[in-house]
Amino acid sequence: MLEKTLEFHDQGKIAGVLHLPTDNKQRFPLVVYCPGKNGERYEVHRLAVKFARFLASRGIAFFRFDYYGLGLSDGFFHEMTTSTKVSNVTKAIEFIQSSGYQFSNISLLGFSDGARIALMAANQCEIKNLILWSPLFAEFGGNFPNGKRPRFVRHNHHKDFLVMPWAGLWVGLDFYKDLNSIDIDSELREYNGRSLILYGDDDPLIKEEFEYLNTEKYEIYSNNNKNLVQEVKGAGHLFTSRVFEDILMTNSYERLKN
Repeated sequence: MLEKTLEFHDQGKIAGVLHLPTDNKQRFPLVVYCPGKNGERYEVHRLAVKFARFLASRGIAFFRFDYYGLGLSDGFFHEMTTSTKVSNVTKAIEFIQSSGYQFSNISLLGFSDGARIALMAANQCEIKNLILWSPLFAEFGGNFPNGKRPRFVRHNHHKDFLVMPWAGLWVGLDFYKDLNSIDIDSELREYNGRSLILYGDDDPLIKEEFEYLNTEKYEIYSNNNKNLVQEVKGAGHLFTSRVFEDILMTNSYERLKN
């Protein structure tokens, strides 16, 4: 397989890695990866790297990149919003399509609240295949850490930004303002493509999501040939074991190749 570091621009430099199969086909399927809130191009326990190489060895290309404000890309985390991430994904798709490579189809893979990013980008770009791992669509303005409304303060070095601490990072007030502008109900109803949802039955975040979203309203949760929903017994939110990784990657590949 081939692994190429690439850069494109959206607000600033966006750094990514394209994994390509090495067979002689001129056109490959492509998966574009959408990490979660503070996820980066390699993901927890290097899951995105492992899956990219797993797919490339089986004839499917994979593009993973750092959102603006994360990893090797330009910007700061407090500048990140859902809308900036969706823009990054749509720009990534445009960039890859114009890069000289030929792809037979494009799928989006969203992990955790990267599922929201993948869904919104799919609606904008008319992508008709989604793979969603531990999908969290329902984070909403006001859903603050520990259920307490935080006190935002001015960033020490970027005085124009009001921020609060989150997971060792500074998340901006603009992130929550942007969430308030998103109608996730409409986004879920708009999507009419194929999908696979994989989640662990030992994941309290998913249980909360199911309760909040009332998921039976949405076709994406219907669990039929078009929209599959698969529960991984014993798995938590991050699928942190080799057994769970193998299930995740194998089931996702089976969906992508069909």
